[in-house]
Amino acid sequence: MKGGGVWLGAMVLAAFAGASVVRAADLHAHLSPHQREILASESPSVTDLGFRFDAPSGPQFTDAEKAAQRERGREVLPLIRKAFESGAGEVRIPPGDYRFGQERYEGAKVIFPLGFENMQREAERPFVMEATGATFWFELDDQQMPPGHRCVGFRHCRNIVLRGAVVDRGTRGCIEGRITRIDREGNRFEIQPSPGVVVPSSYKGGEEQRLFPFKSDGRLCAPLYDLQPGIRRLRYKDITPSAEGRYWIQMEDRDLMERIHDADWSRAYGELGVVRVGDGLSCLYTSAGAIVIEDSANITIQGVSVYVAKGGPSESGGGGAHLWKDCYFGPRPGTSQWKGADGFLCRSTRYGATLDHVTIRHTADDVQNFHGIWGKVKSVSGRRVLLETNAALRPTLEDARAGDRLRFIHRKSGVLLGEAKIAELKGFDVTLDQDAAAFADGQAEWLDHECAGWVVQNCRWEDNFQRLLIMSGPGIVRGCTLARMGSNISLNTGMGLVGGVPSDITIADNTFIDVSPRPHGAVIEARGHNGQGQEGVPAIERLVIRGNTIMRSGGPAMNLIGIRDSRIENNLVEGPLRATVLARPAEKVVGQAILLRKSIGVEVLNNTLADIERHARADGVSQSSMLGLDGTRDIRLEGVRLPDTEESRSDSKAH
Repeated sequence: MKGGGVWLGAMVLAAFAGASVVRAADLHAHLSPHQREILASESPSVTDLGFRFDAPSGPQFTDAEKAAQRERGREVLPLIRKAFESGAGEVRIPPGDYRFGQERYEGAKVIFPLGFENMQREAERPFVMEATGATFWFELDDQQMPPGHRCVGFRHCRNIVLRGAVVDRGTRGCIEGRITRIDREGNRFEIQPSPGVVVPSSYKGGEEQRLFPFKSDGRLCAPLYDLQPGIRRLRYKDITPSAEGRYWIQMEDRDLMERIHDADWSRAYGELGVVRVGDGLSCLYTSAGAIVIEDSANITIQGVSVYVAKGGPSESGGGGAHLWKDCYFGPRPGTSQWKGADGFLCRSTRYGATLDHVTIRHTADDVQNFHGIWGKVKSVSGRRVLLETNAALRPTLEDARAGDRLRFIHRKSGVLLGEAKIAELKGFDVTLDQDAAAFADGQAEWLDHECAGWVVQNCRWEDNFQRLLIMSGPGIVRGCTLARMGSNISLNTGMGLVGGVPSDITIADNTFIDVSPRPHGAVIEARGHNGQGQEGVPAIERLVIRGNTIMRSGGPAMNLIGIRDSRIENNLVEGPLRATVLARPAEKVVGQAILLRKSIGVEVLNNTLADIERHARADGVSQSSMLGLDGTRDIRLEGVRLPDTEESRSDSKAH
C-alpha cells in the first residue's frame, strides 16, 4: 500500500534540499589527496566462511615459535622508525607472525605494545606501513575487565597509513561454547567450551559480566537484547565445572530462562528469539583497545582485520579525518571463535571518520559512536567562562584554538542561549569573543570538536549487540546493510557527559533486516530532549531519511521525537509492529509504521508500507497507517499543511 493510504509532502522545500546536497558533498573535503585516492579504490568482496562450534580455535604455536615471534616483534618499531626518519614514503613489514606483550604505564600515560608517536608527515607525502601478510599477536592476560588492555596505538601522528595487518590476541579473552543442557529450575545453562577456550576460576560479579545468546549457525539472537537496556538481565553469576569437561553458567536473574520458554515470545520471533540445546552462549570477560588513535589527524587504516575479543577501535581528540577502508572487525573466520572485535568509539575529533566497506560482526557494545563531550559552565565573569573540571574534556581542550565555535544550551531546559567563539583558552578557563553573562546556566557544545563530517558508507554490519549512536553532525549513513542488530540507529542529544545535537544527518539507501526487533523497538530513533528529560528541546534539525528498506522492526520502523525541518521519503517499510503484537498480546498494541512526536516542519513523501498481516492501524490525526502524529506542527499532508489546530498538537488517540 503506498503511503498507508496517504501521501505526505507533495511540495519539496527546495532551499532545504539544496543545503543538504552541499553538506553531503563537503563531507569528504577534509580527507587528504592520498586518502581520497584510497577511498576511490575498488574494494574486495567479503568472504563468508560461516560459523562452526567444532572448527579449530585458530593458529597454534610452539613455545619455540612464540619466542621467535617475540624476537621479530621487537624489530618492528625500529624498522618503521628508521624508514620514517629517513624520509622514505613506505616501509614493508615482511609477512609472518609477530608477537608483542601488553601495555605498561609511565605515570598516567599508557605505553602501547605497538605504539606510534609523533610520526607526522605532510598530506602530499604520507608514510605507508605496508603489513599485508603480517599478523600482530598480543599476549594479553585474561584479567576480567575493568581495566581494558591496549594493542596498536597512534598518538600525535598525521598522514600515516597502516595497510593489510591482522591484529589478534594470544588467548581467547572470553568464554563461549555450545549449550548441552538447560536447567530451567536451576536457572543455568551447561556448555561445552569451544576449542581454545580457558575458563577462569573466579569472577568479579560486575555489570559487564554478561552473555550473548546466538544460534548454532552464528546468528545473534537479536530479539533477546530486550533484556539489556536499562535492566541488564543478561548477567551471569559464575561459571563452574559440570561433568565431562563441561561447565554450568549460573545466571544472575531468571529473565533469560523464562523468556526462552515464553510461548508468545517464540510465536513472535521463532528460533531467532530463543536458544536451545545445540545453540551457543558467549560470556564477556575481558576488554581491549585494539587500534587506538589519539590526538592525531588523517590516519588511514586500510585492509586491516581485527579479531581481538571485545577489542574495538577508537578515535579521540586531534584533527581526526581518519579513513577506515576495507576493514574487518569480528571473529577470526574459519575458527570456533564467535566473539570477535568490537565496534567503534569516535569522540571529540575536529573532523569525523570515514568508514567505507567496513565489516563489523558480533560486537558486545555499541557498533559505532559519534559524539563530543559537553563543557559544563561552573561560573562566568565578563568574557570568561570557567568550566567544570572533567578529564573526558581534555582531548577537546588540547586541540581547541582561537576562533573555534561554542554553542551554549541551558543545562536544564535545553533552550539555546547563544553562540560564541573562543578568543583564548587556558585549560578549563575559556575567554570568549563576547560577554558571557547569558551563558551562566549553560553547557557548551564544541561544534568544531564532535566528529563533524563523519561518513559511514557501503558497510556490512551483522549480528551486533547494540546501537549506532549519533550525537553529532553533519554525517551520513548510506548504502549499508545492517542485519540482526539488537538495537538501532539512535540520534540523541544527550545532556549528560557525552553528547551534542545531531543535526544535518542523512540516512539513505540502506537495508535493515531484523534490526531492533525487540518489542516496541524502532530501527531509526531520534530523541531531542533536555536535561530534565523533556522532549522536543533542543530539536534535531534537518534529518533526512531516504530510500531505505526496513524489514521486520519490532515496533515502528521509525520513532522520531523532537525533529525539525526534516524529510522522510521513498522508504520501504515491511512488517513493522508484528513482533510487538505477537510477543505482547495483553498490551493491545496499536501503532503506525512511522511515528512523529513533538516535531515541526517535516515532509513525509512517497513511503511504502508492506503490512500483509495489517498490524498497523490508522492514526486519528493523519488518517494513515503509515504515519502517527503526536504534538506535531507544520506537517505536509498530500500537498496541504496539516492545520495548526489543537487536534494536531494533542496526543493522538491512535497511540
